[in-house]
Amino acid sequence: MQPYHFKTLRARLTALLVLPVVLILLVAGVSVFIYARNLMLRQWNETVILQLKRAAHEIEMRLSRPVGLMEMFSQSGSDTPDAGLLEAIVHKLETLPGVVRVNIGWHAPSSGGHGRGGMQNMMGGGRYMRFHRGAFVKISPPTIDEHIGAHTVSVSMVLLDAYDTPVGNLEIVIKFDFLMADISSAPWWQNANACIADKASGKIVFASGRLQERMKLGETGDPLEGRLLEEIDRDAVGTVWGPGMPPERIAGFRSLDTFPWALVVFADGKTILAPIINFRNGFILGAFALVLLIYGIIRINIDRMSGTIKDLSERAVTVAAGNYEEKIAVDSHDEIGQLATSFNTMIDGLRERDTIRNTFGRYVDPDFARALLEHPEAGRLGGRQQEVAILMADIRGFTPMAEDLSPEKTIDVLNRYFSAIIPLVQEHRGIIVDFIGDAILAFFEPVDESIEAAAHRCVQCAFDMQAAMDQLNRELAELDLPVLRMGIGVHSGLVVVGNIGSQARKKYGIVGASVNITQRIQGESQEGETVVSEPVIRKVKSRVAVMRAFSATLKGVSSPMKLYAVNPDEKTER
Repeated sequence: MQPYHFKTLRARLTALLVLPVVLILLVAGVSVFIYARNLMLRQWNETVILQLKRAAHEIEMRLSRPVGLMEMFSQSGSDTPDAGLLEAIVHKLETLPGVVRVNIGWHAPSSGGHGRGGMQNMMGGGRYMRFHRGAFVKISPPTIDEHIGAHTVSVSMVLLDAYDTPVGNLEIVIKFDFLMADISSAPWWQNANACIADKASGKIVFASGRLQERMKLGETGDPLEGRLLEEIDRDAVGTVWGPGMPPERIAGFRSLDTFPWALVVFADGKTILAPIINFRNGFILGAFALVLLIYGIIRINIDRMSGTIKDLSERAVTVAAGNYEEKIAVDSHDEIGQLATSFNTMIDGLRERDTIRNTFGRYVDPDFARALLEHPEAGRLGGRQQEVAILMADIRGFTPMAEDLSPEKTIDVLNRYFSAIIPLVQEHRGIIVDFIGDAILAFFEPVDESIEAAAHRCVQCAFDMQAAMDQLNRELAELDLPVLRMGIGVHSGLVVVGNIGSQARKKYGIVGASVNITQRIQGESQEGETVVSEPVIRKVKSRVAVMRAFSATLKGVSSPMKLYAVNPDEKTER
């Protein structure tokens, strides 16, 4: 899969800055939503379970007194029962709140039964039969009582003799509304879809809300109700979530201890999670507005940034073509502003470099060239007459040497030679005028100094050039190339110094008879020798040692000239 490449810096920066913000908001929003959703569902579970436990306890409490008296009745049956006690218990049961009636029934005695005959077992005026104990057998679902026209439930107990043979039964009929009074008046029951259902069959015995129209849980094929019945059969208390997230419906249940029933309450998931859903929707709108705001702020700054960079790119094209006139506007002090400032500084540097190169050529020390450019006349066409020191160096016997070498080796020798010599001229602030084959012509202009100082620089440069030949020849010998011997001539005289050429192409150089004389003096030097003229020796005689002095008639000069072969003065060097 190929990575996506942005076409503009604006698109790249916008994506790199906005996407992390969107991802952070998305992760934070989803994390907070999930945490809050689970927290609210847990709180609902705890609240509903607590309500159901309380409701179950209230039902159990209303039933506890009748059941307790029935247990007392069952424990009062013995081989010698007290009919008066039994009568008192029955009377107490009949007077309890919510109790409609108490029914006691006895089975007809059989001849094959255990114990004494029927009438012998009767007591209390024939109302009670002897029994050993009682056992609860069932609690009936609510039914309409014909006597009172209201729903009632009955709690039945079978009475057994000592051989656990049923001899009778005790039944209490209780108003169902009495048992449900605390629940039916509770606000949560009135406002919820809740019911009391038989645990075995799922039949609804009491309900509120929409469940009042229902007969049985699970009859509609609702998967939530199916799971709920399974959980009721397995656990005494719990909650069941329906499908979806958030769940469409949630159910909580609590089984009763006395009745074979379970309290069930249903709730709508969206209603439970309404606060967090509203928070989610508000968060989405707020995050969207925040992203738009951030995008706008970023876009404003990126437009300025990308606009500057675009200007830099366009200006770089014009600078590459040699146009240094227009600069970039700097309207900030940040990194982009610094970049624009640096670009403008680069333009100034390139303009200065090209001015130096166009004016002085590329073989001039840049610092010295800048010093020359500080003089207004240095950059204008034309010239001025000035005394300078002139140096010309030439390799002895180079022409026949080149005839014996291949062109590649000839160029290699020259390049190594000039590479060793040119830096020395620059070091001594000389200006190279021209290369004439294997010869080099340079002059030393007195800039803010005397001609004597310029002449000294020129002669010292010649000495250093001769000294550099030893190292160069060792390198040439290692490469199996011929060694070189150089002769140097130095003269001082008046020349015209200035820019020669046109506005499009000019060169800072010198013209005059002194240039020709220097060339003739160089021709009089021997291998490894530096020869200077009389004007030069007068300026540097305290710093050189004269090895030989001679007169020579030079071409183009009417009278013989006094010349001097010189070396560095050892005493001066020490």
